[in-house]
Amino acid sequence: MKRALPWILAAVAFVAFGASFSELRRMRGRFGEVTRPREHHDHRDVRQFMIKAALAGLDRPAVFLGDSITEMARLPETICGKPIVNAGIGGVGVADFEYLAPRLMDGSTPSLIIVALGANDVGSTTAQRDYADLLSELKKLSSKLLVVAVTPLDGADQVNAQIKAAAQSEGVPFVESLLPAGSTFDGIHLTAAGYKVWTPAILRAATKALGCQAD
Repeated sequence: MKRALPWILAAVAFVAFGASFSELRRMRGRFGEVTRPREHHDHRDVRQFMIKAALAGLDRPAVFLGDSITEMARLPETICGKPIVNAGIGGVGVADFEYLAPRLMDGSTPSLIIVALGANDVGSTTAQRDYADLLSELKKLSSKLLVVAVTPLDGADQVNAQIKAAAQSEGVPFVESLLPAGSTFDGIHLTAAGYKVWTPAILRAATKALGCQAD
């Protein structure tokens, strides 16, 4: 019995250690669940929530759909007496908004939808079709649409030709602002000087589309 006692004690200690180790791993795993960023907290989901919240209860807003270029833009609060909602979401492409737009604007009746997409669709062989499909969907949400050319970046001429063709096929005005050299700081996103040309050009076209005087 005395000879077996050390082995029994060792076995008990081993079992206790295993249980403690398992509990430690369980607690660490649980802690990781709490501290790990959850998928629904990523930027796109946060922006969707913010846009829906901004649209809630507004009377016929003017909605700017776009990617990070739109998201970064400083827009006025109103245009022609209509509230403006910046619905730019960084990283999205044209096809993304075909799915997102009806969900974001569910229950809202925009007076005007301005579409400034395409920078993330450079090189796409389906950009024209995707854009036409998006415009067709947006017509169900608003009778007035406006399409904006992408900013000067590599491949802009090709994608702008596709966007313009899609706009023409859907009978939607196409706006192209002539940005001076040095308007972007990374070849895509606009500098403050770039926005001083880009934003007013869009607002002038939006004012014309709404048939009113600028605020």
